[in-house]
Amino acid sequence: METVKLKKEFIILGVIIVALTVYLFQRSSDRTRYRLPEVPALAASEITKIEITHAGQSVVLARKGERWFIEPPGVAAAPKSVQEMLEALTGLTLTALVAESQNYSLYELDDEHKIHVRAWQDDQLRRELDIGKTAPSFRHTFVRLAGDDRVYHARDNFRSRFAGGPEDFRDKTVLAFKQPDITAVRITSGTAETTFTRDKAPEPGAATPEQASLWRGPAGAAVNLPRLNSLLAALSDLRCEKFIPERGKESFGHPVFSITLTGADGQEHSLSMFTPSGTDSGDHPAVSSASDSAFVLSEDQAKTIMQNPGELLETDAKKEEKK
Repeated sequence: METVKLKKEFIILGVIIVALTVYLFQRSSDRTRYRLPEVPALAASEITKIEITHAGQSVVLARKGERWFIEPPGVAAAPKSVQEMLEALTGLTLTALVAESQNYSLYELDDEHKIHVRAWQDDQLRRELDIGKTAPSFRHTFVRLAGDDRVYHARDNFRSRFAGGPEDFRDKTVLAFKQPDITAVRITSGTAETTFTRDKAPEPGAATPEQASLWRGPAGAAVNLPRLNSLLAALSDLRCEKFIPERGKESFGHPVFSITLTGADGQEHSLSMFTPSGTDSGDHPAVSSASDSAFVLSEDQAKTIMQNPGELLETDAKKEEKK
């Protein structure tokens, strides 16, 4: 009798184990068989406006022709920043369902932390989502879609592309030109003025870039070409640290350093720098021909740009040093 009873108990236990195994397998299978929402296709060329809202503050970027502007106040947006946003919006790909519990603070998708983004094609809303924090993989971002309470993994780490205010997305380019186009450089340091000029036509049979792009200082003096080229490179795509919208360009007085560059077509590009505003600061207020607003250049930028004109000349002593 005891043996029969043990056999029955083993059979019952076996049935329970099999039933639990089937239940757990089916439950696991159900979880992996969910269907992710389909994200409609969207091309970058179709997007004409992007609105970013975070912690109650909104930034609107609008496309006018081929350029993007921040509205208001209508200043140019940084092309790279806009491009990165467009790539994130058009390439939005959901990879997994993360949660259905609506405990959004875990993913920084609560009202305090989420970044709400909407993208339009003219008057038609084409994309709307909330962006949360970066996933632990650092290759995904937690998101919520409009009208959907669930939390998903989206491919790529893109929260930082939408984080910031108007100044963060603003185009900070304050001087831009093609370096080979420049034929004259006029530097004013204090009351002294020095001009460097380049022959517009290369010498016949020129064998090197130095000969084909011949620069001369005052009275035909030889030029330290590497240093001059380094200065032109620093200025050709100059970006400021920040703008000074509260001060007009005329309010800084006399510049301590100015440089004017003339292109082959006669167009001039100018930059003027002023005394640092703080006693312990090396940052210089500045104005340029390419910016409507005054701006700030860092101490390192100022050191690169504010060249002593004499250092740009190739003296006999410098020639000896190279030997």
